[in-house]
Amino acid sequence: MGSVDLIRSCLDSLRQISDEISGAILYIDSGTKEAFQFAGSIPLLLELGLRSVCSLDNLSPLDAAADWSLSYVDPATKVVIITSRLLSDTHRYVLRCLGTHTTIQCCIVFTSIPEVSHSALNDSPLGPDAFREYETLLTQDYEELVRKRNNNANLTDTAAPTSLSVSVHHLPMLICPISSRVFVLPSEGTVTEQCLSGEVNEESLGPGLPAISSGQSLDGDDVPSGVTLTAHLLYYLADKMDLKLEIFSLGDTSKAIGKTMMDMSSLYDVSRRTKRSAGLLLVDRTVDLLTPCLHGNSFLERILSTLPRQHSTTSSKVPQSPSKVVKRAPLDIDVPFDAILKEEQGNNQLVENIMNFVSGWNSSETDDSNYEISPKLTGAFLSNYTGASYLESLLDRGAKDGLLLVKKWLLESLKNEKLSFTSKVTSQSDLHTMVKILSRDQKVLVRNRGIMKLALAADAANSEPQSSRWDAFVSAERILSVSSADSSQSLSSEIRDFINTSITSQGILSLKDVLLLSLVGYILAGENFPTSVSMSPFSWEEERSIKDAIVDAILMKPEDAKFRFLHGLEKELEAQAKKNNTKSEGDSEKSDQMDDFDDHWGNWDENEEEDEDKDDYGEVQLKLELRDRADQLCKFFHKLSSLPVRSPTIREALVDLSKYESGTYGTRKGLLYKLLSAILTKGDVAGIEYHSSAVGRLFKSGFGRFGLGQAKPNLGDQSVLFIFMVGGINTLEAREVMEAITENGRMDTELILGGTTLLTPDDMFDLMLS
Repeated sequence: MGSVDLIRSCLDSLRQISDEISGAILYIDSGTKEAFQFAGSIPLLLELGLRSVCSLDNLSPLDAAADWSLSYVDPATKVVIITSRLLSDTHRYVLRCLGTHTTIQCCIVFTSIPEVSHSALNDSPLGPDAFREYETLLTQDYEELVRKRNNNANLTDTAAPTSLSVSVHHLPMLICPISSRVFVLPSEGTVTEQCLSGEVNEESLGPGLPAISSGQSLDGDDVPSGVTLTAHLLYYLADKMDLKLEIFSLGDTSKAIGKTMMDMSSLYDVSRRTKRSAGLLLVDRTVDLLTPCLHGNSFLERILSTLPRQHSTTSSKVPQSPSKVVKRAPLDIDVPFDAILKEEQGNNQLVENIMNFVSGWNSSETDDSNYEISPKLTGAFLSNYTGASYLESLLDRGAKDGLLLVKKWLLESLKNEKLSFTSKVTSQSDLHTMVKILSRDQKVLVRNRGIMKLALAADAANSEPQSSRWDAFVSAERILSVSSADSSQSLSSEIRDFINTSITSQGILSLKDVLLLSLVGYILAGENFPTSVSMSPFSWEEERSIKDAIVDAILMKPEDAKFRFLHGLEKELEAQAKKNNTKSEGDSEKSDQMDDFDDHWGNWDENEEEDEDKDDYGEVQLKLELRDRADQLCKFFHKLSSLPVRSPTIREALVDLSKYESGTYGTRKGLLYKLLSAILTKGDVAGIEYHSSAVGRLFKSGFGRFGLGQAKPNLGDQSVLFIFMVGGINTLEAREVMEAITENGRMDTELILGGTTLLTPDDMFDLMLS
């Protein structure tokens, strides 16, 4: 069998449905679009004979007139819909699509959600035979839609609707392959938006993260929907890649996923012997919260963390309770052309080329007026373009090395286009110059759109104030790390000082930024000053100073305090912000009047003093309420600092893995690096549970007493390793696992790394506190 290649597998899965999509209008939702951008699927779809690719979330009657191949004369009679959502969530969009196209005779729906998942959710209207049930439901609703349309038009022919042919299929390879070995799930798909932990309790950090492991099993109604759907998705994903899995897990949530997958294997898998053996290790994100909260030396992470993302387009439209949906930031980013346009205001041709290109790139935008102000390229810049594996090369690069590589690619693009650039690439302005040269010709611009977007993204991430903010984070995190090795008093003092810096108007770090640093400080405190589950790692006096600093920072900048722990105080904080502005303006006026203060001595108004007394009373009340909220926040921080002591098995695992820590200053390694190093050297790690098959459980319980028990396989013996982080991964972890393979001399090992989503430090803050 050939080596594992996620991008190739995604493209092959589309080739396998070429007959179904040929000659059709294809509609995709936001999650599917994200997956297609990463895999570079759109060019392949056009090769397979599609008429056009349109947005399911924002469909238009004009879609019927689109024909990218320019080879079709008759109106389309077939529509294909690919969705990353449950059929029940997509239904109204599918029905609207069919109602828009009056000539459609065949509708084919592909969903990345397995049939078993539709019936597994408690609030799903579909049963075990979900696909067939939905075909009947869609046909009935379509007939009713056409009947009403005919009645409104006074038509007597009501037999036409029955001619619609409907079929529903499963498309498992709808993932976002960051490279041939690393993937995440679409950020706006059903699986990613489902809760990974139950209602808020002592073990929950937020619905988008697994609960803290406490050693208790999740069974029955206790299993969150996101856990069940993740298990189903991974099972069919491995099946599609012809992998026979030996399943291991670390963490309570991962254990529940592994158990569900093993139960499915016992029920559905009849061809395991023809598949390639692979070891799957499921890991809870909450076993290592620190790594994704840190600003590591990764080129891609720096870009993702500093550039703005697109707003979610489907979360608000899905007919579910808001409490049941985890809203994650899409992986589509905004890359501005502003700097180049400002430099070239006199070059009308270049400006026109860029404007036309941006308008075509962002074809889903309906309002063109914003291009004149701030033209941006949107979409996943991490796309895999045909013939250019940019992301594969950048994934293991640090910030400086990645920037140099982008500059090298730009020079190669100029050389291939036979365009001259004589200067040595030594500054950021040279990036601008090369992009401008490539922008002068529209065809050249289109051919090199991938590297140009990547260059603009790198340029924006290394510009001010983004560059200074990133450096400030890196410096602050080093200070916290050093202080945590000293004493709790030193660490608490640094946390308090960082919070105080956010009050100054000249501060680089915002209130949100310093609260993220506080979160990091508490996790470090838990590692170095372990305490009981409900206790603080700091003394009463140390934590009181942190709470007071938080309250003062919120009172000084209430307009920035949009956090979960302040819910219900929005009006009070808005009033405080207005008061601060009024006070600032009043102080300015008073300073101008100090010279003639004696002339106004007799004009003091007692009413003004009464108003000030009322304002002071309101501020005192708000301050008292904020102290209570700061107490709640610190109790949440106590959860983070108590992670190492909540589960004995996790604590033992972390102790076993500590020997794989590099120990060099500034080169702290994350959990995945240490786990993989232990696996590759065949070291023992406590807490990793093996999920045996039904046959294995039989041997263990029955024949095992006669010495015929099934031996536990060793992950390090597997030639294919599949690691999936439940809750998400970051690009630094992808870089570190590659380092682990190289450093341990196991280049023959094929590694697949996956995660629920792609995380940045800001994403971690939003999942827990925003």
